[in-house]
Amino acid sequence: MPPVPRQTPVGSSRRFAHLSLRLLLLLIGMFTAALGVALTTVADLGTTPISTVPYAFTVLTGYSFGTTTFFVNLFLVAGQVLLLRRRFSLWNLLQIPTVLIFGICIDLAMAIVSGLLMSISGNFVLALGIVMQIRSKTIVQPGEGFVLAAAAVTRKSFGSIKIVNDVTLSLIAAGIGLVCAGELIGVREGTVLSAVLVGLFAKLIVKF
Repeated sequence: MPPVPRQTPVGSSRRFAHLSLRLLLLLIGMFTAALGVALTTVADLGTTPISTVPYAFTVLTGYSFGTTTFFVNLFLVAGQVLLLRRRFSLWNLLQIPTVLIFGICIDLAMAIVSGLLMSISGNFVLALGIVMQIRSKTIVQPGEGFVLAAAAVTRKSFGSIKIVNDVTLSLIAAGIGLVCAGELIGVREGTVLSAVLVGLFAKLIVKF
């Protein structure tokens, strides 16, 4: 009698399909968030708080926005290690290749968008991308991962730490621009607007 071919369990196939959809959602979310960053930056009203430091280095060094985003986020991953120590999961090291892809998405999005688009549109799209990434239940960007780590250590809410984080990044970017170039780089009224609108839009997207 010929051997009976082994069949893949239905449960395993479903889990693989479910994981594939979650990863697809993560990738779409990353590009959507990158598009939001690009829209806000090109609007010339100040980039989003999480992107102020990378953008300042982009203007000062000439490297692409995506490249500086990648290297700045490496420091945020290191910050998570210092904050969490033994609680830091090696799984979170996947944030590094993830933010590399995110940087590529930012450069691609910067090449696509037009300066005529409003800053508020960029904030909405950024919020949509963040929600999609979180709802994928896979991995978060280092910027959000750092906020989550700080929230876990301080036992404060994510929203409260997010505001402190965004304000701190904006102040650092402002300091870099003033010290190195004698002017603000990427920090304007749109930056302050982003600190409020991104969280607000995220809540509305989750609700509706």
